[in-house]
Parts: sequence; structure tokens; C-alpha cells
Amino acid sequence: MAKRVLVVDDHVPTRALIRTILEAERTDRFEVVEVGTGTDCLKAADKQGPFDLILLDVNLPDMDGYSVCRALRHVDKKVPIVFVTAKGDLKDYTAGREAGGDSYLVKPIARAALRSIVNLFTSIERAEADEAGQQAPSS
Repeated sequence: MAKRVLVVDDHVPTRALIRTILEAERTDRFEVVEVGTGTDCLKAADKQGPFDLILLDVNLPDMDGYSVCRALRHVDKKVPIVFVTAKGDLKDYTAGREAGGDSYLVKPIARAALRSIVNLFTSIERAEADEAGQQAPSS
């Protein structure tokens, strides 16, 4: 089954780069859904979810990514959210964590870093789901 990733960035070339990197993966299959605004992100999460991971830009045209993250957390506390942004100061990392983000990836995006973070967060979620589905042996 494909891992579902929602990519939220108003910069079309960035979304295309992320899609290209994920679709080139050999060990996992990804279904990538792309949107360019915070509003479209919230709609996609509602109508097309659940997702295994959300890659979220901070600077969006209609609202900032931190606000989007907080709104997402009201409806889904478990989906991993990774900020993908040019903002790399410590205060930005802190703001991302306070908004409910799980990690931070600074642009320009390094292919290896993106692959690593996507594989980490999509594997953790699936491993937890697999463990929850297994029953403990009876004594």
C-alpha cells in the first residue's frame, strides 16, 4: 500500500521536486497530494485524508504554516507534520514545535535529508499501527 503524503507549498517547483524525490524511492511507494495554500491543506486533510505525513511550508499566501499546523492538530493529533521552509533560526524551530510540528527541514531541500525524514516518519506511524493491531499472547 502506498504511503500518503500531503505536500503544502505555494512554490510549484518545490512541490514538483518533493514529488520527484518521493516517486523515485525504490523501497516505498508514495501517493503525493499537492496543495498551495493553508486553506487547501485543511480541505485536503478533511476530504482526502488520512495522510501518513504532511510536509508543510511556513510561508503560505493565505495563512502561516504554524496556524495551519495548529488547526490540523485540532482534528488529527497523530499525523506527523514536518515543516519544510527557508526559515531556519532557532526561534522558527521553537515556533514549529509549539504549533504541534514534529520536525523541521530547511530549504534548499537536500534529497537525502528529505528521503530520510519521510521514511522515518512514515515508518514510525505504520509501526505503531501494526503494533496496535497485534494482540498480546494469552497467558
